[in-house]
Amino acid sequence: MVLPGLASLPFGIGFGVAAAQKGLNPFETTLMSASVMAGTSQMVALDLWARPLPLLALAITVFVANLRYFVMGAALQPHLPQLPWYQQPLVWYVTVDQNWAVNIAEYQRGRGDLGKFVGGGLTMALIWTCSTILGCIAAQGALSDPALVKRLGLDFVGVAVFVVVAAMLFRGRRDIAPWVVAIVAALGAKWLLEGNWYIVVGGMAGGLFGAFQELRRDVTGGYDGR
Repeated sequence: MVLPGLASLPFGIGFGVAAAQKGLNPFETTLMSASVMAGTSQMVALDLWARPLPLLALAITVFVANLRYFVMGAALQPHLPQLPWYQQPLVWYVTVDQNWAVNIAEYQRGRGDLGKFVGGGLTMALIWTCSTILGCIAAQGALSDPALVKRLGLDFVGVAVFVVVAAMLFRGRRDIAPWVVAIVAALGAKWLLEGNWYIVVGGMAGGLFGAFQELRRDVTGGYDGR
């Protein structure tokens, strides 16, 4: 998991720069990154960051942005059915997009390993937290110019990471229709609704369509979609 962790390094630097621009100091940035460890949620929270903090709006928005983890956890559960309760919080903590995508594929092939899952997630947590610190510090000097940040593409790295994760999970033709539904629904919600509700609308629309599609295939015995 070192390479996927390193892939989040520029994303973390970009977040650290954005956090500094919102007035967070290195300690506050470190505390957020180490405790939350969810780049999308942290970026969404920064969009609402103000003085005084809109705590209710922050809580609701971050909850909405993280709804996908319910689905990810449900997909992981069949592979970890006997996990003791005291080990579960650590597994929840390391269930982040890249770590989950790599390891769920291994579990589905029958080669999954809990130690690899937890170890890889903790490695990613360390890389993510350190990179956000670097970004926050650099924002006071080398990366203090917002135009330079854009030229380096640090504001696009998060999107690139999620595109790679999506490509890793792509199973063939069977996934095209749910993706199209999710994209169209998200774009429509972005146009019609304020805030970050397009994340929820797109995810739920694509997920529900995909679930219906799989159920229909199971009933009718359709093609395998490869």
